[in-house]
Amino acid sequence: MRNGFPQRVLMVNKFCFGRGGAEHYMFRLADLLEARGVESLYFASRHPSNRPCAQERFFVSESDFEHPGPGLARARLAGRAVYSLEARRRISSLLEAEPVDLAHLHNVYHHLSPSILEPLHRRGIPVVMTVHDYKLVCPVYLLLSNGEICERCVGGHFSNAVRHRCNRGSLAGSALVAGETWLHRRLGLYLKGVDVFVAPSGFIRDKLVAGGYPAERIRVVPNFVDLNTVRPSFAPGSAFVYVGRLVREKGVDVLIDAAAGTDLSITIVGDGPLRGELKAQARRSGADVEFRGYLEPEVAAEVVAASRAVVLPARWHENGPLAVIEAMAAGKPAIASRTGGLPELIEDGENGLLVPPNDPGALRAALLRLAGSPEEAERMGREGRARAERRHAPEAHYAAVAEAYAQATEVRAACA
Repeated sequence: MRNGFPQRVLMVNKFCFGRGGAEHYMFRLADLLEARGVESLYFASRHPSNRPCAQERFFVSESDFEHPGPGLARARLAGRAVYSLEARRRISSLLEAEPVDLAHLHNVYHHLSPSILEPLHRRGIPVVMTVHDYKLVCPVYLLLSNGEICERCVGGHFSNAVRHRCNRGSLAGSALVAGETWLHRRLGLYLKGVDVFVAPSGFIRDKLVAGGYPAERIRVVPNFVDLNTVRPSFAPGSAFVYVGRLVREKGVDVLIDAAAGTDLSITIVGDGPLRGELKAQARRSGADVEFRGYLEPEVAAEVVAASRAVVLPARWHENGPLAVIEAMAAGKPAIASRTGGLPELIEDGENGLLVPPNDPGALRAALLRLAGSPEEAERMGREGRARAERRHAPEAHYAAVAEAYAQATEVRAACA
């Protein structure tokens, strides 16, 4: 510690590469801290795509929860998801070799498990956790059940996930994740092991409180973007751009349906398990859709800069997605579903447009509105950039994170 601020922060996440929003945020936060003299260390699971890291020798073994295999292999993965002895042992070894002042957790479920909290607690290390999704109150992360928004489990009634087979329609899989979440909650592993929870939106803060987490230990800290690295491009392009993973909850199929029968140009940046299915849908519909696949962040930013607007057709409660904040910084409006934390970022008609989720007709109307009015698109883009400068600048984010770290240090000291 120096002047009460941690000088070595351990970033803990299941992956150590840019797989999704949580990982991109973690690396950006590490850069933000390191620019101010704070060293970032990492603890994760091994993966061929991981960034080179001095702590890699301590990472837990690679695992594939999407393809768990049969019999004994499946059972071992299930046990690891509930409580990983390997993760507990390896983070203990890391902490012995590389002492840290504070641990900042991100997505640790399944690959690492809450077993990592005990070694941190035993050493008196304050723990902050950014809550990137709804796993703490929803066994399947998304507040979705069979494609529909669902909040039955928020109050702790996790048996609903089994009753409705929320985990990919599988009774056994749903029972496993429901039992895991119930046990973690019953033992209070996250409640006792995490000192301060950081919520990227007021929406997820409210869900955590409804799920029994103490409001006084939850801080709302919106995501940020380095405005110095993003030059706004207010001139409206022609294509509408989606940036993100190609998974069902993101609603990319709704976007393709909305574009069908129009002359709208859609560009999809990203990859995921639904890529083949979505390409086939686009061919059948006759919609003008270009699939660019995964692009490096710099290239993706160029695609956004040349667009008319960024589209987030989510069918789940998006939290505080970087895609919207990056669009604002780039001077582009966002068209998004009126769900989760999105209305906290987008004021309908001001810096973008909000539409009901799962409604291709409403989304089509919003797309056509901006397609037919470049002046309105430019006005919204300028307003978005102004809001990004006011609300999502690195300096404000650093100050909010510093307050969360200070509170976590106080909480941990009081528990000593």
